[in-house]
Amino acid sequence: MSKAIPSSSADNQATSIERAAYIWNTASGLLNAFQSVIMLTVLTHVCDVTTAGIFTIAYANANLFLNLGKYGVRNFQVSDVNEKYAFAPYHASRIMSVLAMIICGAAWTFWSAFTIGYSLDKTLVILMMLVFKAIDAYEDVFHGNYQQHGRLDVGAKVLTFRMVTMILLYAGLIIATHSLLTALTITTVFTGLFFICETVWVKRTFGLPIGSICLPGAGKQALSLLKECFPVFLASFLLFYIGNAPKYAIDAVMDDAAQAYYGYIAMPVFVVGLLATFIYNPIIASLSEDWAEGRSQKFAKRFALQVLVIIGLTIACVIAGWVLGVPVLDVLYNADLAPYRIDLAVLLVGGGFLAAATLFTTGLTIIRWQNKLIPGYVVVSIAALLLCRPAVQNAGIDGAAWIYLALMAVLTIWFGVVFALGIRAGKQTSIDSK
Repeated sequence: MSKAIPSSSADNQATSIERAAYIWNTASGLLNAFQSVIMLTVLTHVCDVTTAGIFTIAYANANLFLNLGKYGVRNFQVSDVNEKYAFAPYHASRIMSVLAMIICGAAWTFWSAFTIGYSLDKTLVILMMLVFKAIDAYEDVFHGNYQQHGRLDVGAKVLTFRMVTMILLYAGLIIATHSLLTALTITTVFTGLFFICETVWVKRTFGLPIGSICLPGAGKQALSLLKECFPVFLASFLLFYIGNAPKYAIDAVMDDAAQAYYGYIAMPVFVVGLLATFIYNPIIASLSEDWAEGRSQKFAKRFALQVLVIIGLTIACVIAGWVLGVPVLDVLYNADLAPYRIDLAVLLVGGGFLAAATLFTTGLTIIRWQNKLIPGYVVVSIAALLLCRPAVQNAGIDGAAWIYLALMAVLTIWFGVVFALGIRAGKQTSIDSK
């Protein structure tokens, strides 16, 4: 009897933590999904459409290089159930990747400013947004450690509070100053201070992260980790580039107002993927355990269920977008978007393909077939580089929407086939080992 009580208590605690993880992960995910929507909405109602266009390309650029900052390590870290790497190498690798993010992002910005002809204000906004997102990239390695050790709820909770306070501060500053650069600069400083305070609080309250931040030899192990995760990084970087290639084409051949209108109808696209992430992100660790322990059939069934969920979410979002999308976006952004109803539906279907491609990327990381991602991303990225600008030149925003859908569809089909081959190989290996 004395042994059953602690076991029951531990089970109840685990269930409570899992429930909290779902709740807080959903809350933080929703805030992350609608962060740019809220920021752009406030900006559109207070400032002009040109400023909204600058925000749109700045946010796209920052998120592109955010993939360099995170380096695709999060899913690898969470699925590292046998702790091949301690926290110190993960932390050291993140410092390296965040520095690379800032350097490369700044270089890209200065090159674009010179070749396209950015104003000083636009250049500074893009650079500040880069720093703003660099804080997210650094924070992510700590939250990855929390999730790796069964405390996704802790990271999601502090992220929720940070996002809420940051959005409120930004909105207040935009209304008070009517200056995107001023509001973004102050908000970035606040975000950095909040991250420091939250990390100290989590350490004192929960003893997280597990492991030392710095250890002898961590730098060498970090380089090994970066090398191992390079295929995942390149995949996530190229995926984001492919998804935003139409925006870069608009930035090159159209004006900031056109960028704003495309941004308005493209903003709901990522909701599909983020809603899907809420569902499958909390079970990455358990999926990894299924695969690591040879339960490939169970893993495949659970993964297939996630694909069906994404299909269902996509259909629901397209229907909602067709019926309610334009009226809601008109109110949000104070703009007439009726001419872009079909473009919105096309982009939402593309968003569903993007969500599926991201899920397959996660699955290939779990089964350690991440090196198989590269050929697909490289080929489709080259296609995006070659086709997006002509599509936008010939058909404007219509061309941007349709080329986005085509790129996402090809990418998803490619990765779906590769993932199926990986599962088949894993099953065969399991049979042979028996």
